[in-house]
Amino acid sequence: MSQEEQPQKLRFRIRRRDYEVELEGNFDYVKEKFESLSETFQHHLKQELPSSPSHDTLEPVLSSLPSQPPESLTGIIQFSGEGKPHLTVQADRLTAKEALALVLFATHPKPIGDDDLSGLLGSSWKTTSGAVVRARASELKREGKLIAEKGSYVLSGAGIQWVTGDLIPGLRKTL
Repeated sequence: MSQEEQPQKLRFRIRRRDYEVELEGNFDYVKEKFESLSETFQHHLKQELPSSPSHDTLEPVLSSLPSQPPESLTGIIQFSGEGKPHLTVQADRLTAKEALALVLFATHPKPIGDDDLSGLLGSSWKTTSGAVVRARASELKREGKLIAEKGSYVLSGAGIQWVTGDLIPGLRKTL
């Protein structure tokens, strides 16, 4: 396959204190998401800080973004009164990697530790030890779908794209 025939890819990563946004994939998709994210940041910056913002203003902007679960998770994940995600699909319809990715997607962009993930999966899917969570997270990381830092996990841009483009639509077909 020549270089002209290969699809163009794009990647960006924005890291600010405890927050990180990374997206990698099809050039047009990533460009569109980056522009949308930039507009969202600019909109929040203008609302909260009418004067010229400094670089330190990104943290309050990120934390003020809506934390409502995406509509696409309806019928797949429910949230408890405390805001904890619970998988509602039958346990045998998901692999451990898929269950892990769905929980991380539901809580995105908040990083979650392996013990917390183990507890969330155990309460709503199957009893899953921390070792199993770490093993599946390692596989997802190798595939570029997960970012692991300081014992916590968050989906990468490719992971979000996988969940929204493949995993959720596949589950929707069988609901």
